[in-house]
Order: sequence, then C-alpha cells, then structure tokens
Amino acid sequence: MEIVNSTASGVYTSEYKNKNMPKQTYENSVKKEIAETKNKVLGMGFLHEKNNTVHYGMCAMYAEDYSEDNPVIKVTVTKPNGKEEYHININEVNPRNASEIEMFALCNYADAKGFGTGGTFGSWQTLNYYRDNASHNGYFEMTNGTDSFKSVKQDWMKMVQTMMKDYMEAGLFKQSLDGQGLLGIFGKYVQAFV
Repeated sequence: MEIVNSTASGVYTSEYKNKNMPKQTYENSVKKEIAETKNKVLGMGFLHEKNNTVHYGMCAMYAEDYSEDNPVIKVTVTKPNGKEEYHININEVNPRNASEIEMFALCNYADAKGFGTGGTFGSWQTLNYYRDNASHNGYFEMTNGTDSFKSVKQDWMKMVQTMMKDYMEAGLFKQSLDGQGLLGIFGKYVQAFV
C-alpha cells in the first residue's frame, strides 16, 4: 500500500525532491563517509626531544585507506628535517605493549569516534599528564626522543592503574576518575591480545 500526498503542495514537494535531492544509494553513502574522513584532523600533540627543550608537532588524521573495517590513522610528525608520516592500524594497538605514537593514534581515534575520555583537551592530553606524573614517580619511562617514540613499547594500562591508585591515596579524586575513561578506551583493544 502506498500513501501519496495528492495536495498541490504535496505534489510540488515530491517533484522537487525527485528532481533536486540525491537518492540515498550505496555510492552516496560511501561518498559521505569519505568526505567525513578525508583530511580530517583528529588531534594534535607534541613529541618531546631529549632534555625537554625541543618539541615537535604531531598530527593524527584518517589515512587514505581508512575504513571502519580498516581503522588506519596517519600520524604526521614535523621534525627539523621535514615531515614524517606513520600509519597506525588501531586494531593492532595493544595498550599493554604500545609505543607513544600508537597511543597518540589510539587516543585521537577514540575521541573522534566518541568513546574517548570526554575531557576538554582530549584523551591524549589526559594520558600525557598521567604519563608525566608516572615518570616523575619512577613508574614509567619518558621516551623523549624522535626515534624512541615509535620503538619503545610500554604497558600504558598498568601505568594508568598505578597512577589512579596514587591519585586516590593523595585525595585527587578527579584525576583518579580520569583514569577510568582511559581504561575504558584501552579495554576495547587489550582484549584482542589476551
């Protein structure tokens, strides 16, 4: 059974839509998805060089071959000798054994997909202050180098859990609760490696 609006305005509206509105087809859906991901900056951050005196910019974007089934994030690092690009497949990131660049990509992807920490400055910044404090407490190694940020693998999940405990014991409840958001992100990916 078909319901048709046969009033003058209904006929005009139907004809207008038929002539001027694109039909929702697979092709239009794919074009829309490409438009939403192409050249979209997911987040920015800084890579610290030794002695913490020089900082290089990092930018996370969807890679050209990105899809929901193939969530690849392109991270561009601006160094003195030019830009370097790295492609990180989010499905291959294990928060229990990940490099800094992998976690940067994961945090920015989580924010873009709506399951990040929800903080004003994003999940990467939240993870950064956890990492800085853990480093000062002797729990975590700061990579501080343009080579080690992609090669040194660490247990980010354990670091967050340890810092949550420290924050709670110090009465810093908000900081401790921020860790729950980070663990929520990590939990989505660590299961694939158990």
